[in-house]
Amino acid sequence: MITNFLMPQRTSTNKVAIVAGVAALAGVALICAIPRTRKACGKWIGSAVDGLKNRFAEHKNAGNWERDLASAEKLKGPVEKRKNASKINVASAGTTNWKDEWSSE
Repeated sequence: MITNFLMPQRTSTNKVAIVAGVAALAGVALICAIPRTRKACGKWIGSAVDGLKNRFAEHKNAGNWERDLASAEKLKGPVEKRKNASKINVASAGTTNWKDEWSSE
């Protein structure tokens, strides 16, 4: 009755979840009960955690923005050959023709 109240739908899904949870709990209990497997799993988990720490340390050092900025400047080429992006190269940009067209409408 309590099960029906807490989980009214999808009884097959709930059963599968309960069986998976019990199996996982039994596996953890088995690992903790046997000293050899406990040591082996501890070493394996420790090496996995150490590997993750090393990866994070590499990514932390990879964020050297000064080095990245210097390499980006090298990719742009010499300063003398770069185009001025703020300069407008349109022939009619310096005229007021657009004002006249706008005000006549």
